[in-house]
Amino acid sequence: MHVVRKLSVVFVMALLAFTTACSSSSSSTSASASASGTGTAAAVAAGTCPTSNTVKFAKTKFVADAALAGGAFKRYIYTPAKDGKLKKGASGRVLALVKAAVAGAFVINRLKAAETAAQANPTLCKIFVAPAQKFTAALTGLVGKAKSGGIDPSDVDGASSALTDLHNAATSGGAGFADNANASISG
Repeated sequence: MHVVRKLSVVFVMALLAFTTACSSSSSSTSASASASGTGTAAAVAAGTCPTSNTVKFAKTKFVADAALAGGAFKRYIYTPAKDGKLKKGASGRVLALVKAAVAGAFVINRLKAAETAAQANPTLCKIFVAPAQKFTAALTGLVGKAKSGGIDPSDVDGASSALTDLHNAATSGGAGFADNANASISG
């Protein structure tokens, strides 16, 4: 039993490291892209958003990706944290942390895909960047707290608020979405 527990802990730490690497590389990529003037924020600031859709079904792709990100966050991170399953000493904590780590990587991946789709739509291009960055930063903060031992129920409130801001921005851009409650991180 101790071997399984040790392997589980090692696996969780590896997944958390992977999630942090994904989110920190996106931050450094964004920072270098902004510095060179090719990032989304720089494109929006320079007024280079497209005047018409540059990709077919850009809003549809955005809605699908954003809904999956929101649903996975709610199902695997927000709800277990609010139920206390990610706190130190909680029963089933290791499995919950593994799922939360995988979901964190998945959410960041879907946010990047949603950002790509938003860049292809003139309206979404202008309004999506700031809320997405806020949500990604909140997720990165949760990863840090998970590494330090656990996530308290109050820790997820900031990320939930950022997700609400993302919903509001998408709705104002004509691409409102509901979190996909059936979002699954398993094969």
